[in-house]
Amino acid sequence: MTFLNAPLLWSLAGLLALPLLIHFLNKRFPQRFYFSSVDHLKKSAAERSRIYKWRHRLLTLVRTLFLLLLLLAFLKPVLDRFGASAQSGATRRQVLLIVDRSLSMEYEQAGLSSRQRAVIEADKILGTLGSDDEVNVIAVTHTPTVCFSAFSPNLAEARRFLHTPSPGVTRADFTLANVSAARLLAAAKGRVEVYYLSDFQRRNWALVDFAPLADRAKFFFVDVGAASPENRAILGAELAQSQVLAGDTVPLEVMIGNFSATPLEDVITVRIDQRHQVQHPVSAGPWSSVRVIVPIPATSPGLHRCEITLPPDNLAADNRWVLVLPVLEKEEIVTLSGDADASKGAVRFLHAALNPFAQQAGSLLPRHLASGAFDATRLAGSRKLFITRCGPLDEAAAGALAAFLHRGGGIVWFLDSDTDAANLDLLEKAMATTPLPLRVGPLRKSDNVGSGAQQIGTGDFKARLLRLFRGTLRQDLGLLEFYDFHAASASGAGKILLRFGDETPAMAMTEHGLGTLVLMNFSVSEFSSNLARQRIFPAWVQDLVKQLDTREATPLAFAAGELVTGEVWRDDLRRQPLMSPSGNVIEVRQEPMGERAGISFPAAETGFYTLADGRLKYAYAVNFDPEESDLRAVDKAHLPAQLVAGQESGFAGGQRDYDEIAHGRSLVPWFLLAAVVALLLELALQIVFRRLAR
Repeated sequence: MTFLNAPLLWSLAGLLALPLLIHFLNKRFPQRFYFSSVDHLKKSAAERSRIYKWRHRLLTLVRTLFLLLLLLAFLKPVLDRFGASAQSGATRRQVLLIVDRSLSMEYEQAGLSSRQRAVIEADKILGTLGSDDEVNVIAVTHTPTVCFSAFSPNLAEARRFLHTPSPGVTRADFTLANVSAARLLAAAKGRVEVYYLSDFQRRNWALVDFAPLADRAKFFFVDVGAASPENRAILGAELAQSQVLAGDTVPLEVMIGNFSATPLEDVITVRIDQRHQVQHPVSAGPWSSVRVIVPIPATSPGLHRCEITLPPDNLAADNRWVLVLPVLEKEEIVTLSGDADASKGAVRFLHAALNPFAQQAGSLLPRHLASGAFDATRLAGSRKLFITRCGPLDEAAAGALAAFLHRGGGIVWFLDSDTDAANLDLLEKAMATTPLPLRVGPLRKSDNVGSGAQQIGTGDFKARLLRLFRGTLRQDLGLLEFYDFHAASASGAGKILLRFGDETPAMAMTEHGLGTLVLMNFSVSEFSSNLARQRIFPAWVQDLVKQLDTREATPLAFAAGELVTGEVWRDDLRRQPLMSPSGNVIEVRQEPMGERAGISFPAAETGFYTLADGRLKYAYAVNFDPEESDLRAVDKAHLPAQLVAGQESGFAGGQRDYDEIAHGRSLVPWFLLAAVVALLLELALQIVFRRLAR
């Protein structure tokens, strides 16, 4: 407890002797007695009692207590909060406001966001500062920003810094903010107070390091979060394939989070270039997340802006997700067989599966080659090769296939020819360092289709090449029957993906250089299996084409706060600047790469950063951090436990708390109340003594 008027104590202490002086004056005062009355006899008997003898002493003590309480009330006693000295003449206050600027602070309740409530509370704290006090502000985002390089008395600039920030789109790194705060506190010389204004969202506050901060600072946690916030959000979106071809239908996988106690039943909308729109229903249980597959059209080649939205709620920022959809021209697929006529046998079924549309309207364009005229030049410009009913190959052809694989090409080889064993031996020699996954024997043919058919027994259904057979679609494999296949065994290299019922390998995969080789121990011919008659066959073949692409896909989107990187033509960058989602010119860092340049820039906004010259040439999608969507707060009892020994903390909120921290809690009303109680006590004693005197 501290007295604001403590210097007046000794000058007023003499008043405490006044009741004692009155006591001695009352002791000498003459008294008259009427011995003839009964009242006088009662009074005389009462005066001879032990209690009456203590009358003056008790009243003196009560009156002294009354004057002491009045004196202490006049000295303005205050109760210090959290050890902060409020004594008059104490050193100046130095207040550090650490304000949360993460995405979760944009949650609105009762017309105000948590960020706006934080600004209001910060204004209240600044209102308690005197002319000699100093302040500094740290806005906490992915990279914290400090208002002043040191504590400053410029309250107007501190208020401007608080009131002008843009809405948050990233997470808040409070450990990094504490490092910045430690540098400020190292030079502080006054009474230091640190205020954390936040909604204390669990992802941001789960592991915060307070060790760098000085132990002489007082820490106050100010909770500005909404009560029981509920939210739903789009947590991410990605394509299920590495490349998109014109005319294709692309499965877009969208992650939806429901961070509320009620089930989510709604519709997501996918817009492409604001011209094409696809809607899909979504259902999610309380406090859960779900994946939704939305098929979207890939219309024309080029870059397309894709936007996914949910109906808005109290946190509208995470109800939108954007990504760039790069669509390529139609891809040429080479088929190789011993027959030059592509309209016969297994090649015909394979071409129909690659492009089942009339007039080659699909995204894959098959081109057939005869194995007798095959050489390396025939594969120029192609990256995918399907082999079926292959004729004999020479060493040059095998070397061309090995080189094709090593450069990143993909080969799917149907083992349905008598020459396959010899051809694979030549290929293995040409590959040198990469053994094949199968040792292939003679081709086993079934003369009677009704007997001797094999079916798939087991498989590695987690492999990307068998992605279509996950879950309930695995039953489609049970419909397949194979009549012709090679006697084969696993070599121990590569991976065996499928096996027949008798454990003979049915499908194997290995990688050579940057490419992938897939060996199918069966045929697509209608006389060798029923595969070509199944509805799953075209979908499986086209999915194999997509999964064979080993090129690293360009990122479809970046996270806000990260560094966006890309590669552009230098002439394009000279003609037109890169524009932000809000329409401002972005200064990019360039790294020359011949005629092209590598660029990088920080992403401070969500949306599309674009470079266009009549048409869209480059686009970079930036989204919020999905970890901010779960608005549940950290357990408040966990916060003081994270402090190190010697650091004091408490929770504050509201003008009364800030005034008490700055000036202490006034005890004057309590001392005045105690003085009134002393007066009532004296009155009660007077009544008691009067009754005893009768």
